[in-house]
Amino acid sequence: MNASRAPAIVVLGALAVGVTLFAADSAPRGVGVELPTAPAEVSTSGTAGDLWFCLGPTADLDGIAGRVVTLVSHDPDDAEGRVTVVDDTGRAVERTVRVVAGGHLDVWPGQSVPGATWAAVTVEVPAGRVVVGDAITGSGSDGGVDSGPCTTATSASWQVPWATTSHPGNRAALLLYNPFRAPAVADLRFIGDIGRRETLGSQGVVVAGRSLSVFDLTERIADSAVVSATVDVRVGQLVVARLQVGDGTGPTGLRGLDLAYGSPRVAHRLFLPGVPSSSRAPQVVVLNPGDDYVEAEVVFLHADPETFVEPLRVVLRGRQRQVVDLDPGLFDRVGSYGLEVRSLDGQPLVASLIDRAAAGDQVVDGDDSLPPGLTTRPATDVGATRWWFRLSADPTARWTLDVANPATATIAIVRFTVVDSQPPPGLPETVEIQPAGQARFVIPADVSATLHLEASVPVVVGLHRSGDDGRSWVDGVVIAGTAARPSS
Repeated sequence: MNASRAPAIVVLGALAVGVTLFAADSAPRGVGVELPTAPAEVSTSGTAGDLWFCLGPTADLDGIAGRVVTLVSHDPDDAEGRVTVVDDTGRAVERTVRVVAGGHLDVWPGQSVPGATWAAVTVEVPAGRVVVGDAITGSGSDGGVDSGPCTTATSASWQVPWATTSHPGNRAALLLYNPFRAPAVADLRFIGDIGRRETLGSQGVVVAGRSLSVFDLTERIADSAVVSATVDVRVGQLVVARLQVGDGTGPTGLRGLDLAYGSPRVAHRLFLPGVPSSSRAPQVVVLNPGDDYVEAEVVFLHADPETFVEPLRVVLRGRQRQVVDLDPGLFDRVGSYGLEVRSLDGQPLVASLIDRAAAGDQVVDGDDSLPPGLTTRPATDVGATRWWFRLSADPTARWTLDVANPATATIAIVRFTVVDSQPPPGLPETVEIQPAGQARFVIPADVSATLHLEASVPVVVGLHRSGDDGRSWVDGVVIAGTAARPSS
């Protein structure tokens, strides 16, 4: 995310359902059962609980001013839970917490593990009653900020399409978190500017139970414009994230910070709604993690079904990635749009959208000028028929909600309801989205609301914040049982 004077914490809301807390030795979802189908997903079952995993630095890491994990309640009753904080030295601190009805609780990971530069947090809460978000602030008035929901997914396979280690001025780190008591063993593979790379100590990496391992990509894959990573777990399951920091001193002038979770799955259809309308052309990084040759295309999704832009063709050898530059002239021709990355031969892929601007670039969002900064968004292979999200009032920013209909032959009927306030201006009660199209809604900065989206077919939702302090992408929280791979 971009330069900022204060973190704007965005916490996405969820359906409130009461349940008893997990037993002390219960395993997180994803162990011995099917993994969650969305990066952030809340249960509505009265017999289960939700677990959230939050990875990142502390204020002791150079360039980081602070990090806070926030638990937000949307339930009429108080909720008890458990918070476990671990660091990269093996320390683990566990405590019981209570979130008051309709309130929030801040957890500062660095205070639980003083002196640590990295910390992972597991939050165990009753199903659907609490949503967990993470906010990181860079040091200095323009050090950067990133915020959004933590993840509920663990996996035996992770893909990280983009990082940069270009010298000077850029730092990147790969975080591997094992929230379970048994150790995990993983193999790490990297793709840099000169092709595949395996570094010393990247094979058979042991991540002890309830511990966090951090790989400094800047040292291992030095001075590479783009670094992609694959994590294959031989034993156990992990949570994987990437931290990117730019101080503006390099030739690209990249300034800001961005924390992004990896992609736990590969797929032959991937979606990115709401490409930001900045004058600096965004990029899509497409990664082929397999050994087979892949042909793919980047397809444009529009609000106007009559609008057509020729798809961009991508050809990838095994273990290869490609950076696709998006023509800034598209904004003049088609306005807002989304993207689908589609494999033409059924071979699975992974992709991320990269939006960055250096100092001195003229960056605009609509009629607003924005400072330089960085934000990335992993493409998703799933949509959902029910989403919840929270908008917090911020007089310096505005919210943009993009809803894409990935179905190629079915109209999506989308209905919005507001849980705790009046409907925001400009947000209709019901809207129809054409097949392979998207709709954009601009929400005023002074609105504070918890919104529920319900659709007739699975849709993909993107929430974008822009303002004087920069811009950021926020993934939605899916209601469990409503996520599915969109039909063609």
